[in-house]
Amino acid sequence: MHNLPSSPQPRRWTAPIPGQLRLDVDAAFDANSKCYGIGAIIRDSVGTSSVGMAELMAVKAGLQMAKDYGQSSLIVYCDAVNEVAKLQRNALPANEDGIMISDIKQLASTLNVVSFNSFSRICNGVAHCLARNALHRLSSDFWFNDIQLSWLVSVLLADLYAS
Repeated sequence: MHNLPSSPQPRRWTAPIPGQLRLDVDAAFDANSKCYGIGAIIRDSVGTSSVGMAELMAVKAGLQMAKDYGQSSLIVYCDAVNEVAKLQRNALPANEDGIMISDIKQLASTLNVVSFNSFSRICNGVAHCLARNALHRLSSDFWFNDIQLSWLVSVLLADLYAS
């Protein structure tokens, strides 16, 4: 970990230099309920948090979840064709995506990840539904064989038995 020298406190968000990403985090705490919330956003040198970066973050979070739950043999599917292509290449992109892809490949190397594959969103209904649901939740949840999935049963069944 590197500590940067102190500098005057900016009064607004400032972009990182090109080639770096900026992670902004914060927490809120309610003393009455003893509940807290956390937020994080990763942005590039022009201030965007792109769909592609979000897809890469989802891949990384999924790999970390698999590792945390002791799963090691994986085939990763994602409906973001461009991001999958970047993951399949040996060379890293010379932009902000390269940092995330490097992290994903490092994490994947600790697992028995067979491959990264792209496919149509039509084949990705369950993951898409979970992602859409996460946009409206006040908490970050990982479900793994959990009863909380009752709202998702119809999507799971449609995914399993679609012709």
